Amino acid sequence: MQKKKKLKLKKSVIFKSLAIIIAIMSIYVFIMFLKLNVLPFMYLLFLFLILFAIDIGLYLLMSKKKPVFRIVGTICTIFLFVLYFVGIEFQTVTLNFLHQFAFLNIQTEHYQVIVKNTSEMASLNDLDNKSIAYVKNREGASKAYKQLEKENVKKEEVDGVGALVRSFLQDEIDVILLESSEEELYNEMSQEFKENHKVLETVSVEVQKNDFSKDVAITKQPFSVYVTGVDTYDAISSVARSDVNMVITVNPVTHKILLTSIPRDYYVPIAGSSSELNDKLTHAGLEGVDVSIKTIENLLDMDINYYIKFNFTSLIQIVDALGGIDVDSPFAFTADYEEDTHIYYEFQKGMNHLNGKQALAYVRERYGLREGDVARARHQQQVVEAVVNKLTTTTILTKYGELLGSMEGNFTTNFDFDSITGFVKMQLNDMPSWSVETQVLTGADASRKTASMPDLYSSVMIPDEEQLENAKGKIDEITLT
Repeated sequence: MQKKKKLKLKKSVIFKSLAIIIAIMSIYVFIMFLKLNVLPFMYLLFLFLILFAIDIGLYLLMSKKKPVFRIVGTICTIFLFVLYFVGIEFQTVTLNFLHQFAFLNIQTEHYQVIVKNTSEMASLNDLDNKSIAYVKNREGASKAYKQLEKENVKKEEVDGVGALVRSFLQDEIDVILLESSEEELYNEMSQEFKENHKVLETVSVEVQKNDFSKDVAITKQPFSVYVTGVDTYDAISSVARSDVNMVITVNPVTHKILLTSIPRDYYVPIAGSSSELNDKLTHAGLEGVDVSIKTIENLLDMDINYYIKFNFTSLIQIVDALGGIDVDSPFAFTADYEEDTHIYYEFQKGMNHLNGKQALAYVRERYGLREGDVARARHQQQVVEAVVNKLTTTTILTKYGELLGSMEGNFTTNFDFDSITGFVKMQLNDMPSWSVETQVLTGADASRKTASMPDLYSSVMIPDEEQLENAKGKIDEITLT
């Protein structure tokens, strides 16, 4: 009899302990929601009451002496344990992801040590008694030089990349430091440069950047976000040309969104440039996101509050993580995904289901399109909308962890944690229906000398001033509350 009582007591303790463990997990789940700070107060209150009711109900079930109640309680315990475990995993992944939303104050620049093809210099050890030239007043280049500095190596500073390359080709300078994106640019545009230089070494340096965000209360005031996609597979901190230049203007009061796309070849004054020549907008990216933003602010007479920067890897992995996207192409065309190995993708007129690499090819192609750069900008808007559409379907539930993982290290932004969570909370609380409008700046194709390549003619797009003024007007309309 005594043994039966002890056994019953032991079972009672075990079942009640299971209920207490579930209660502890429910408390942890609630605390995680508080940390996420995305649920409105009424949602949190409702969640608290539900969790509290579950904990009390389960404890009462486990306290019953009849086996049937404890069996039901045990089944509920297993179900809740799995549910809470999955929920905690989702919350942890989300919290870690949101904490990435912080300004990346490091810009990585890769400088090539370049000499003539005919030079006998074969390594950095051969730089003795040589002068190394680089662009004046460029912090990254100065840092790269210091890494190479020796007692018998001298420096020479030159005004502008164009003058640096020109002096090199005219044999006035033996050794130059050129940022890798600029070296790639001159390889594409200048056959003389491509055939007459070699790279001894690549020196990578990090440059500190100041936060240039213009914070506003994004749940109450209109704001604009610069979205830039750079043409590189390197680390997201690396400087590169900006292939995608899109401004998203959001009015949280009227629930209106305007996407303004600017062709990469738009011929504009680059902010901070001392050159009298304009340049392609894409080349502003070589100086950093801050220069691209200031250039666009000057062009559109507006303030840009935040930015999101991604690279080729970002787009491929995000689209693949979503299981692909669907875009409606207005015409059939073929795109060269990899120009070196010539991997082609064909897109039919009408609906196309794209994987990551196909999506990248779709947004990069311009040569096979009648409207060229303008058509490419429209394709970029299509892909952005397709990704957003996929994110709002139930597919996201099964792809959630994979999606957030695909973005890790492949994007950067100066949105802060509180702004993002506050915006999500507003969306959940008000459930507004957003209206989205798009516009693409246009112009006339031309051939011009540019600030970055003043000795060569490049294909550019001269802005249509009337259309540009209309675009500014639309942006102003969106921001009116």
